[in-house]
Amino acid sequence: MNQIKSCNVCKEDQLLTEFHKDCSKKDGRRGTCKVCANKMSSASHAANPDRAKDHNLRRYYGISLVDYVEMLEAQDGRCAICGTDVPGGRGAFHVDHCHTSNKVRGLLCYHCNVGIGHFKDQESLLLKAALYLTEHHDDTTPSN
Repeated sequence: MNQIKSCNVCKEDQLLTEFHKDCSKKDGRRGTCKVCANKMSSASHAANPDRAKDHNLRRYYGISLVDYVEMLEAQDGRCAICGTDVPGGRGAFHVDHCHTSNKVRGLLCYHCNVGIGHFKDQESLLLKAALYLTEHHDDTTPSN
């Protein structure tokens, strides 16, 4: 049986499945439909980006925005691997973490973060890649 509920914001009648779950409500669903809830969340994040970043850092990595800023300062505002001060990507340094333990390791630029990801966080593959580059070094190739 498809139950119908009216959204508190847009006032449209919609299927109950179009509302996020909320066990504290009598019908088990929030009063605002998913579409309206997402719009309100986006507007809130746009109005206060630091609050949104703090929320996401805490949610995904267990660190605060203050922790992030302190880590970046400890790294002199640079990538922990290559030392660039240009984060690339979406304009902020990426939080590098162990995918097994979730322990935060440091802040990386976009390229270093993606590089580690492509090597699946495996030291052995990174060492093989370094050895490969050493063995096939060309004197005409600029070194870093």
